[in-house]
Amino acid sequence: MNNKFLHNKNLKALIITLVILVVMGVFSLADNSVISSVINGLTKGLSQVSAAVSSNDTASISDIKDENARLKQENAELREQLVDYYDVKAENKRLQKYYNLKKENPSYTICPGTVIRRDTNDDFYSFTLDIGAVNSVKVNDPVITENGLIGWISSVDAVTCKVKTILSPDTKAAALDKQSEDSGIVSGSASLSDNNLTQLTKIAENNKIKQGDIIVTSGTGGLYPENLIIGKVKELRFNSYDTTRYAIVQPYEDIRTVSAAAVITNFDGKGEVKTK
Repeated sequence: MNNKFLHNKNLKALIITLVILVVMGVFSLADNSVISSVINGLTKGLSQVSAAVSSNDTASISDIKDENARLKQENAELREQLVDYYDVKAENKRLQKYYNLKKENPSYTICPGTVIRRDTNDDFYSFTLDIGAVNSVKVNDPVITENGLIGWISSVDAVTCKVKTILSPDTKAAALDKQSEDSGIVSGSASLSDNNLTQLTKIAENNKIKQGDIIVTSGTGGLYPENLIIGKVKELRFNSYDTTRYAIVQPYEDIRTVSAAAVITNFDGKGEVKTK
């Protein structure tokens, strides 16, 4: 008997009602022996139906449990696939931007890497990448994300390298304001790093820097290619010690939380000190 047929509550009620009507009809038309025979037959039939329903109910519950377990497993697998999909999508997006950067600057050799460790004792958010000397990475090579310059290589072993960020005072990157063409040096500060800020120092007293201006590398020091985006000017300030002016720069990347970056291992003008 079909499971759905047996599990239909309305149909069960109809059968019971029909049985009662038949029994009542038999009582009114037949003698006691006939009545007894009919009742016994109906009772036996109903017992068989009830047993079948009970058996099928038990089987159905077991099937449902198995189905739920299977669906839970499938959902878990789909969630893992979705996470993998988003990771691959994000990685493809990064690589596409590196490809575009390479297309715009054919002399660049770009080596992508993944952050495998952060220095918790460093106030300037240094980190380690899973690429090293075997990937032609060298000390002082610039480190970027798809959003611009974030640091430089401070040490290298065969398969890893350590990155000091532009939030660190150890950074000295020749830079300029893309709008006003005022030049200076990007260097970090302990008072700014926790807010993901750095500064443009050694700027002229009569500079024309404005809030919102874009700061890029100038390329004059030979350590960084020119026109790598660093960030935008947040505000101008006076140094209380020597009354010189400097600009607070907000990087386009949150350097405190980066999980992947790339090293520019070669570019035109690398190691050449230029004058403007």
